[in-house]
Amino acid sequence: MSLSWLSRFLPAALRFRQALAAHYRGKLAGRFTSIPAAMPEALNRRPMTIYFWTPHPWFSTVIHVDQVLPALRNRAAELHLPWRILSGDRLPEAPVDWLLCLKKVPLAGFCPVEHTVLLLPDDADRVWGRLHRFGHVVSVTSRTLASLLGTVHPRVWFLEETESQEWIERGRRAIDETPPSSRMPMLLWHGTRESLEGLMRLRAELETFARETSVELVVLTSGKAQEEQWGHLRVRRMTWSPEALAALAAQARMGVVPARPTIADSYLKNGGRVRRLFAAGCPAIGDARVADVVEFSKACGAPVAQGGEEWLAAIRRLWQDPQRLDEIARSGHTLVQERYSTDRTAAQWIWFFSSQSRL
Repeated sequence: MSLSWLSRFLPAALRFRQALAAHYRGKLAGRFTSIPAAMPEALNRRPMTIYFWTPHPWFSTVIHVDQVLPALRNRAAELHLPWRILSGDRLPEAPVDWLLCLKKVPLAGFCPVEHTVLLLPDDADRVWGRLHRFGHVVSVTSRTLASLLGTVHPRVWFLEETESQEWIERGRRAIDETPPSSRMPMLLWHGTRESLEGLMRLRAELETFARETSVELVVLTSGKAQEEQWGHLRVRRMTWSPEALAALAAQARMGVVPARPTIADSYLKNGGRVRRLFAAGCPAIGDARVADVVEFSKACGAPVAQGGEEWLAAIRRLWQDPQRLDEIARSGHTLVQERYSTDRTAAQWIWFFSSQSRL
């Protein structure tokens, strides 16, 4: 199915919503290519300047650029590739060979269109009408988003969200030193303030659980630190940072990661927040409405839940089963190590810049 020709006259945000609804119903799908992690047939040994433009300090800047570039630079150096790999919150002062833009459309003139790349983890509605400004669009969120983008752009790629080796190694030490079943009676949630609505919808169930069990909830997000009480449940809100997340994940018995309630905010998402906890050594329950979460959780034996009753039941069962809690923590951590490390992302970018520079 293709959308009505009349839709081209709608504002871009409405066209996005229309395409999203059709895609969700299975009436619309686009093509995309997962970027291979294999060595390309021929490495591009031409000197190049590759610039990642990160115009705002979003969480996604850390995830998709800051923690990936060290691995990419190291891999390029190992292969003796004469590439300058740079990043910054301002557009480059001089033209570059490749310009990769996180969530924002650049001014013209910094790079040929065919070598200008959009990195898109979310907020697709904000750039939907301007995708033609990019030669390539890379979904760094989910295959679902990649398929949706493929309905309006001819060169869409998919790249898994991954974790740094340092983060993964720190998580391994956390599990070895203090397995989750031996930790504090703490539930951990982390995410943006916009994602809090998903957690707030579970407030009644979490209050019920606190009446049955000695437990506290730590909410790690932007904003000031503060404490509050939800019935019998003590809630500590703490300011998000990578260090805070690593420290709390090593202390928490388990994490909970409910998705945001709207289609646009859950259907297109990936399991990144769940995997980040597992990578840090904290087992977690994810949302059954997010396909990527279900796939990852099934592979490591972790539960998923949808709706308040399911969430409460899943939390109870896992909390009360220390052996399973520790087994899931280790299997999930191993899965991240094998499939979701930034070493893999670095290999994928090497393939991309080598194969696409020749076209």
